Amino acid sequence: MTCHSESVTPNKAFSMASSQQHPLSEPPPYTEYQGILFPCVIPQEGLEAMKTFEIRDDDVVTVSYPKSGTNWMCEIVHKILGGKKENSTPKVPEFCPPGMLSSYIELRESPSPRLMISHLPFQLAPPGLAAPSNKMKAIVVLRNPKDVCVSFYYYMQKTPFLKTPESRKQHTKDFLDGKIIFGDYFDHVLGWWQMKDDPHFLFDFRSSVKTIAAFLNKELTDDHLTHVLTTCSLESMSKTLAESDYGWRKNIVRKGVVGDWKNHFSAEESAKFDQKYRERMAGSGLEFEFE
Repeated sequence: MTCHSESVTPNKAFSMASSQQHPLSEPPPYTEYQGILFPCVIPQEGLEAMKTFEIRDDDVVTVSYPKSGTNWMCEIVHKILGGKKENSTPKVPEFCPPGMLSSYIELRESPSPRLMISHLPFQLAPPGLAAPSNKMKAIVVLRNPKDVCVSFYYYMQKTPFLKTPESRKQHTKDFLDGKIIFGDYFDHVLGWWQMKDDPHFLFDFRSSVKTIAAFLNKELTDDHLTHVLTTCSLESMSKTLAESDYGWRKNIVRKGVVGDWKNHFSAEESAKFDQKYRERMAGSGLEFEFE
C-alpha cells in the first residue's frame, strides 16, 4: 500500500474517514508485518520508516497498547508542558494513511518539542526510543488486560478503519489468543517492561500529575497543578475530544474506569484471563489493578 505526500495531514485523513458511517463501508484490509496485524493507517511503509526515524533530545513519547489511557496521558503531558496549540493533537510517527501525508514525514519538519504517541511493540519501535542515548522522555501507559479488551471491543465498532468484531465473545477469544491488531497484549506490555530501570522511561499505572511533572523536569505552581487536574478530568477530556475536529478522537473516551470488565465477562472468560495473566506475568514483577 503506497502513501503519497499530499497536502492533507494524517489527522485530517482520520477526520475525513470518520465522516463515513461505520460499518456501512468495509474498512481496508489489515497489514501483516513481522507476524503482527496493523490497520490500514499503519502500512508496511510506515513500519519500515521507523527503522530510521530519529528521536530528538526533547521528544516526549507516550507508549502504550491501544485503549490503555494514551490520549488521557497525552493531554496531561500537553498541559504540564504549557498547553501550546501546535502540540494539542499528538502525532503518531508510524501513521501513514493511504494517499495522505505520512506522520513521520510531517514530524521531520515539526519544531521541538514534539509530543508523540506510539502503539508499536518494543521490537518495531525506532532505535532512539527502544534504546535511547539522548535526553528524550517516554511514558509507558499500562492498563489491566480485561479492561483493555472491553474498551478495544467498543472502539473497534466505532472506528472506520477498523473491522467490527464478529461478537464480543469472539473478540475476547481473539484478544486472549493475540490474534488482534497491534499483536498480543502480553508480548507488547512485557516488551516495554524491559525498560523499567531505564531513566528515560516512566511506567504509568495511576501516577500523580506531580510524579509525571517531575519526570518531565517541570515544576508546577499550585495554580498550574489545579489547571491540569481540572482540564484533564474524565468529564473535561470527554468534552474536549467530542468537540475535536478530528473524527478519530471523538470515540476515544467511553468510561475510563477500572473494573468495567465485570459488566461484560462471564465467569469462564474471567478465569481464562486470570490463567493467561498468571502464566505470562509470572516473575515479571508487573502487577495491575483490576477493580
